[in-house]
Amino acid sequence: MSLVPRDSWFDFSHMFDHNFPTLRHRLDADVYSPRINIVEQEKNFEITADLPGVNKSDISVQLSNGSLTIEAVTKKDDQEEKDGKVIRKERYEGRLLRSFYLGHNIQQEDVQAHFTDGVLTIVVPKLEGTSSDSTNIEIN
Repeated sequence: MSLVPRDSWFDFSHMFDHNFPTLRHRLDADVYSPRINIVEQEKNFEITADLPGVNKSDISVQLSNGSLTIEAVTKKDDQEEKDGKVIRKERYEGRLLRSFYLGHNIQQEDVQAHFTDGVLTIVVPKLEGTSSDSTNIEIN
């Protein structure tokens, strides 16, 4: 089971987001990768995404052929510029996108998502009877 994000090549987005957050904003102003945790439990996967400042109505979650895509949009706040001079602006405004391959041993119709206090939690049940145990293969 591969849980490597589809958008990562040595996870450059994580490197930029973690080490150079202001540089990342200048290099890739169109799309930002939110922070994600993926936990594999016995009967399901639990994906948690931090989406601070995002409204529930601006979030889209799609599951297609084993790939989970989380997309959200934050609105630009023009009020700050009307009330005074902006000295420093670090908060991201724009499109957030993250995609993962979870495999085909999932129950696509029973996926549940909840959004509370800027945290999106998605529970993806596994199909019963599938095993995620590894098997040693003898080399002849």
